[in-house]
Amino acid sequence: MRKRRKFYRGVVNHVYQKSINGVNMFYEWEDYIVFYTIFSVCAKSADVEVLELCIMYNHFHGLIRAESVHDLSSFMDRVTAWFVMEHNTHVGRKGKLLKKNYGSAPKWDVKAVRNAINYIGNNPIEKKLCKRAEEYRWNFLAYAFSRNPFSEPLKKDRASKALRKALKEVDYMAEMNLPIKYNMLARLKKNLPEKEIEQLIDYIIVKYLPFDYQELVSYYESYDTMLTAMHSNTGSEHDIREEWEPESDLAYAEMIRYIRQSRPGMVVRRVTTLAEAEKADLAMELQRRTSATYRQICRFLHITPKSSARKTSDAQ
Repeated sequence: MRKRRKFYRGVVNHVYQKSINGVNMFYEWEDYIVFYTIFSVCAKSADVEVLELCIMYNHFHGLIRAESVHDLSSFMDRVTAWFVMEHNTHVGRKGKLLKKNYGSAPKWDVKAVRNAINYIGNNPIEKKLCKRAEEYRWNFLAYAFSRNPFSEPLKKDRASKALRKALKEVDYMAEMNLPIKYNMLARLKKNLPEKEIEQLIDYIIVKYLPFDYQELVSYYESYDTMLTAMHSNTGSEHDIREEWEPESDLAYAEMIRYIRQSRPGMVVRRVTTLAEAEKADLAMELQRRTSATYRQICRFLHITPKSSARKTSDAQ
């Protein structure tokens, strides 16, 4: 029998959801944007308030306030079901991607909320993806006081015709509270140089911001004080049973770079739909060419250990 979920009306909840078997869900910026815009659209149309979100390779954390456990669960179910549908349709796969039940823990005092804020914001630091929380794009902390933290300032009158057209489409979708899907992103980024792609990503994120940054910062004296607290205290979480993974997530970034370099033009997320024999060959190649562990390679390619011809010591 499933344990009853703890919930207190009006109290901030730390929510957490992970993929089945810890497989990768997010490979390239398009994956993050599709999930993020779905999350934002659902938040704005539901009776929930969002303080924080952090998207990692195979899971995500959020800090959310809802009026009822039904509102919270409905929101989480809608976000995950919608993303899985879009992801599966795009890559041509079937089946579940996320675990059925999400984790949640109410945080009813200031100290507990601060701990959760630090823990969520510092997730990428714990996995060696950055040195400071605000350096990670997908925890969205840098957007609290900047419209372009990861790109050059955008001046529409100096932007290319293709970028100006893309921005208008983003404006329309955001105004209609509709998510941006894979096919649309492919069209929007077409013919854009890398500089303008980065500007487009920042623009989309700012247009869809669902966060109450004012309340987030209110748990500290200021935004700078919040960042200082994050830099000195990673936070802790004992109420959510998050599976501990000792490996650095840098290995996933390394595999992504290797795929791009060795297979130009290949959409990285499509490694999950390769034939089993191709996956086995690629698994052996990644073992030789990257620092990824056997478990990480299996998660990256969506394979079980028996699908690969070789095992390394960490597979025991």
